[in-house]
Parts: sequence; C-alpha cells; structure tokens
Amino acid sequence: MPDLERYAALDLGSNSFHLLLAEFRDQRMVRLHTDRSMVRLAEGLDEERNLAPAIAERALAALHRFRPVLTELPTDHIRCVGTNTLRTAANADGFLESAESILGVPIEIISGIEEARLIYSGAMAAADGPPRLRCIVDIGGGSTELVRGREVPHRLQSLYMGCVSFSKRFFADGILSTNTVNHFERARRAARAELQELQHLAENAEVVGCSGTVKAVARVLNGGELSAIKREDIDKLAEQVAGARHIADLKLPDLDEERHPVFAAGLAILHAIFCELDIQSMQVSPYAIREGIVHDLAGRLHGGDRRADTVATLMHDGKVDAAQARRVGDTALDLLNKLRPDTPADQRQRLRWAAQLHQIGLALSHSNFRKLGAYMVEQSDLAGFSKNEQEHIAHLVRNQRGRIKPRREHYGFRPNPDLLLCLRLACIVHRDHTDRAVNDLELKARDDRYRLRIPQEWLEKNPAIEDLLYQEVDHWQSQPLMLKLDAV
Repeated sequence: MPDLERYAALDLGSNSFHLLLAEFRDQRMVRLHTDRSMVRLAEGLDEERNLAPAIAERALAALHRFRPVLTELPTDHIRCVGTNTLRTAANADGFLESAESILGVPIEIISGIEEARLIYSGAMAAADGPPRLRCIVDIGGGSTELVRGREVPHRLQSLYMGCVSFSKRFFADGILSTNTVNHFERARRAARAELQELQHLAENAEVVGCSGTVKAVARVLNGGELSAIKREDIDKLAEQVAGARHIADLKLPDLDEERHPVFAAGLAILHAIFCELDIQSMQVSPYAIREGIVHDLAGRLHGGDRRADTVATLMHDGKVDAAQARRVGDTALDLLNKLRPDTPADQRQRLRWAAQLHQIGLALSHSNFRKLGAYMVEQSDLAGFSKNEQEHIAHLVRNQRGRIKPRREHYGFRPNPDLLLCLRLACIVHRDHTDRAVNDLELKARDDRYRLRIPQEWLEKNPAIEDLLYQEVDHWQSQPLMLKLDAV
C-alpha cells in the first residue's frame, strides 16, 4: 500500500496525548504505530483557566516525540484535534502556536459534540456483527462523551466531567475518605447529577466503553484483559475504593502506574454511569477518537466528507435557495481563480461553504439575516467542522454585504480578505437571483489594493449592479487593501 493511503491522527486530550499512524488495506484500517504521552493537560489549568507554563512545556515535549512519524505524510493525511482543556484554556493561543510549529500541521479545536461523533465513528469501526443499537461511553481527562446510535449517531452528549478535572476537584490532596467525609462518594454523586435526564441513552442498547478509564477498570477487574465490565464487579471495586483512605493505599492488580493518580476519579464517573443509566454489562472497544479521526480523514479524501453532509442539512433545514447558493458560489470561485489562482483547496472549499450558507439566516429574519446566519454557523454543533472553521465561515456570512465589521484576530483566526471580497462581489452580481457571467471581469491584487476592471458595455447592461459596485469601493476604503473599480 503506498504512503498516500496512510493517515495520522493526533488527539491532544486533557489527560494524555495520543498518536495513531494507520493505513487502509482492502478498505480495512490497519494500525501501524501508536504512541501515548500522559501529560495531564487539565492539571495545569488554574482558577482563571490559564495553562501553567510547566504543563505546557511537558506537553510540547511530547509533541517533539511525535513529530518524526508525521514528516513523510502529506499534510491533508494528518489531523490533529484539541479537546476539552484546549477548548477552555484562556491562554491557549501561545501553546497552539508553539505546538503547530513543532508538528507542522494545524491543530483543530473541536466541540464536545464533534468529539463525541468522532469517538462513535472509531468505536463503530471496531464493532462486530450486524448493526444494532449501541450506547458508547468515553471518559476523558476533562469531559465525558456518551452517544446513542445504530449505524449513525442519534444522540450525542458531552459532559464537563473527566478523570483529571474530578481528581483536582475531589482528590487534590490524594485523600479518598476521612472520618467525616467520603470524597469518593461525593465525586460519584456529582457525576450522577451530571447524568440526570440521560438515563434513556443506554435503554435497550449494547453498551460499549472506550479509552483509558474504561480500559483501566476492565484490566483491574479481568486480570489484565479488556473483557466486559460487569455491574456486580464494578460495584465491589467502587466499594473497595470508597473504603480506602488515600489514593496511595490503592493496591490494585494490573493498574498502570501512570493511570494510578486519576483512577479513583475515573472510577467514580464510570460507576455513576453504570448506576444512573442502569447498565449491567459494558463491552470494551479497542478503538476510540483516534480511529474515528482516521476514518474521517479517509472519507474527506475519498468523497465522503462529513462536513458536506452537514452543510447540506443546514441548507435544507434553513430553506436556503439552492440555485442562488450555487450561483454565488460558482461566481465567487471564478473570481478567486482570477485573483489568486494558487489559493489552497481548503480555502476554496471554505468559500464554497460560505456561499452555500450565506442566506441561511433568512429563515429567521429578513433584516438581520446576516447576523443571525453567522451566529447559527459559529455557535451550532456542526458535525465534521472544527471551531476555527466555523468561525471563519461565520465571518464571511456576517460580512457578505454592507459595512465590513472588524473582528479581533487571534491564533487560528486570520480572516482571508480575498475570500471575503470574492463572496461580496458574487453577492452583488447575483443580487437579483439571476444567472450572469463574469468572464469579462478582471480582478487583480496589487501591493496596496484590489483592482476590478469591467467593460463599460457590461456595466451599461447592468446599471443597478454598477451602483452597488461603487458602494462596494466605498466599503473597502477602511480596509488594508482598498478596492479600485475601472470601467474600460
């Protein structure tokens, strides 16, 4: 199998960083190399959600170790995702900049719901037998994901509880119980409170657990094997841990030393899930988010991009005029080809999606459709998209016409004015929802301005568009690159 069919997935989790190198053979994924570093990123967050420098350095050192595996792969065969801690860290920008310079690929911060979707995809890749209703459980360092589905996920949940965050909250000094307070019981009750109204997720479903906490509990209960976790066994284990005085007192068989400090917190969450969802048995999956990322990557490159399905669903639900979305998208891309013929494929695709969604807010309001559309794109849980991608598309949707609203740039968000100009011009050309060719238009970029050259005859045929174009020139006067219109 050529290297072009190899993929790498990096999961920058709150407890550990994981790397997976895999390839597909006869449409079957084969894991070639795995690596893990227990960085406990969530441990480094202070009360103001700032990441401690020492923890950041520990995490960057792990990425240096991962880097050699990535050097021979095309960048579009690599996907690196950041989860709960990087979603919440107030000072994540500096860390992300350093991390990306080490890895040589962008890091995508994903929502909890997108994390759940990828976990489900990974677990399903390892599932045997005919499709059946399943409930997938994954306890991470900073969040816990639960998914109910059959062939596709039907319900996705991401809860703000994880083995590292609960360790900091309930077992910061390592004490499990005292004469007056049982901290393990407090942690379990807190987890059960988070699970309220989710009891139905496991109803009539096969329950499957993924990742470190579930695997650690399975090994402790089953002599080192990843066999099913039975209710009566985890009840006894939880009782044993709840009766211990200190984490250091836990002498459990087949427990990885690196997992030891967060084991009690993870067990409290897992046992709460068993109790609250009335689970009697949980199978253990060898796959999780990393395998889901690899399958997602392969789909993007072979015509199965989940993001395209998400956009199509949004267009349908928002009653978007598909013909107008096509017109604007085609013209925007034609103009971009004239302006920057070497624009990367991901930027072109971003422009296409923005054109498809530029009128989505009309289903709610005619006067505020741009603002509402941008809000919907940025704040919704969009399957397949990173938070950065949503922010970029929302910026385009918000600024498709009128005054260009400034927005603070930050790491991961550097708006591309080329895309914005081409979208805005395409919206002007097709403001009346009419097909109109732009073959005779020339669009170039100079050092300090864009230049749009239009035949006078074309303008005379479209007088309303001429006025809109001169208004557009005015809107770009305050931008770093101004727009000049030449009628020839």
